[in-house]
Amino acid sequence: MFTNPPGILAHLAAIKTANFVTPKYIISKDKENQVQLLNRFCPHRMFPLAEPGQHIENIRCSFHGLEWDKTGIPINNNKNLSCGSVNVGRSGLVMKNLVEPNHKWVEDLASETNLEYSKQMTGKSDGSWLWMMDIQADLFHIQQGKNCVHPDLSYTTDTDKLIMEEGDGWVLQTCSTGWWLFVYPFTFVEWSAGCVAINYTVPNDINNEFGYSWVTQFYYDLTTASEKRDWFETLEDVFHEDVNASSKQKVNYFPLITANNRLEDHCVHFGKWFTANKN
Repeated sequence: MFTNPPGILAHLAAIKTANFVTPKYIISKDKENQVQLLNRFCPHRMFPLAEPGQHIENIRCSFHGLEWDKTGIPINNNKNLSCGSVNVGRSGLVMKNLVEPNHKWVEDLASETNLEYSKQMTGKSDGSWLWMMDIQADLFHIQQGKNCVHPDLSYTTDTDKLIMEEGDGWVLQTCSTGWWLFVYPFTFVEWSAGCVAINYTVPNDINNEFGYSWVTQFYYDLTTASEKRDWFETLEDVFHEDVNASSKQKVNYFPLITANNRLEDHCVHFGKWFTANKN
């Protein structure tokens, strides 16, 4: 559906001590200390070499015993694991097919010099990942009352005071506690001082919008209080509420052409990107 879509795989803090495993890649540093990508699946018979969220050193396939060193160089075989490079921005984000803009969200992340990887949460849905992406751009559905998608969020987020900004393939939504960045079409970053979360969606089939999984990685400054960490991780509860909403939208995704309210402006922005970039 999309060719070489941009994405964010992790924060550099995830590979401070060892390689870090994502759903598709193992993120590693080569002998020149450059960040590189290794295939998470053994090139012999495509058996997974490690589970997402793990930190690993030397790499071994438990299916047939093939081994590699931590940079992906074969030890007892001739099959290469290297599958491309990434760029690490001033923000500390490990990015693929993405160039950082000159924007305050980059500066905010660049100021987080003491982040440590904390943990990862995952989930699956049979809903439409395109509707899910649209929901992430939609601020109009944050409303008070019974039978709402977010029964609590509307009481903590004043939509009248939200700052909405747009860039080339991304939107930023800023409130009093931090911001929410959506990098089209799969990646979200949430920031509050001392707290960073990276969330990305993985379609089961890039050419079929129904069926997807997701990963949310949490990073914290070591001085961040546990109470703030607990509060920050409620974003996963909010994300689950959006997942439930997307699972009820059974028709194929179609972009919003005109906003009914300024809080839908980012839906229109995403819809234009979708139309321009869809194969």
